[in-house]
Amino acid sequence: MKCYSFPSAIEAHDYKMQSVVPHLVDGLKIQLNGSRYLVGELALREGVAPHKIINSDPAEVDYQLLGQAGLLLAGKELSSAVALTVGFPYTTFQRYAAAAAAVFKGTREIEYEVFSFGRANVQKLSLHVEKVEAIPEILACATFVKEQKVYGSPVFVVSLGYGTMEAALVGPGGLVERTLVSTHGLRFAVQSVMRELQKEHYLDMRTEHQFDRYFQANSLVIRRKKVDLAAIRREAIRKYYTDVISPAIRNRWTDDDFYQAGALVLVGGGAAYPEMVACFSEEFADVLKVQAPAEPALAAVSGYTLWSRRNVVDGLVPVGLDIGNAYTAVGIADAKPTED
Repeated sequence: MKCYSFPSAIEAHDYKMQSVVPHLVDGLKIQLNGSRYLVGELALREGVAPHKIINSDPAEVDYQLLGQAGLLLAGKELSSAVALTVGFPYTTFQRYAAAAAAVFKGTREIEYEVFSFGRANVQKLSLHVEKVEAIPEILACATFVKEQKVYGSPVFVVSLGYGTMEAALVGPGGLVERTLVSTHGLRFAVQSVMRELQKEHYLDMRTEHQFDRYFQANSLVIRRKKVDLAAIRREAIRKYYTDVISPAIRNRWTDDDFYQAGALVLVGGGAAYPEMVACFSEEFADVLKVQAPAEPALAAVSGYTLWSRRNVVDGLVPVGLDIGNAYTAVGIADAKPTED
């Protein structure tokens, strides 16, 4: 499986650029409905106010642009039609499944710019998506975790996304719906840090997506002075866990659930923060082993890709697309189905 990931940020930009961008994933500029947009890393680097609507639906421009960017990266690797799996939070996937199919199914011609040696060359890529399926993101994460075959079963899976946190007990038959938890994502902590800093500093109209970069790096520069975010980030994550995550779990998971489960697996971008892992470990150390895969942020897209591969029609290339609130990722697999 091959995966590409880029920031979920866009900005309208109809001006010519004189740049050198050696890799397409870092230089996405795409046309949609007659306008051109910076997407991903290029939007954060060259944009003034790069943004994305949180938990946007398929009718939104940002969702369609990020989806086209993902398909563009996949299409550069492919010569066959695609079987695509996408996802949404558990609470919205049924509402948006048909709309996602309408956005992606069929032949799409993606117009984009390639930057090299001070020139911007307009190119087009045609990609046919034969099959589209939408599933809950937590199901994709569970599919990925089960595929690893190292965590045992049943197992708790916790998806720590930027916009939404979801979790459930996963058994041999799939999700135990009674245990499903869905609540605010890591954005809660990021906004908390922004509000705290604004008490003493002017953040120079940085957008939330720009600030998320500093949150990840644990520092930023304000008025040419480096500001360490370690202490304030640690407190924000702990508050997020204590006020949001822990109560949601306590209201759903029973002692019988803990008796069955052998581990608690953290996935999603939030699992990359040691402070977050420590919060889960402190609460569950006496009953569960808390673990995280090597690249937790790619769990959902890996799960979507695995889902496509298991349900693929002969001749189609399985592709998974995760349009997240912080990052968008696309996965490409061969057409051979896996065995359960």
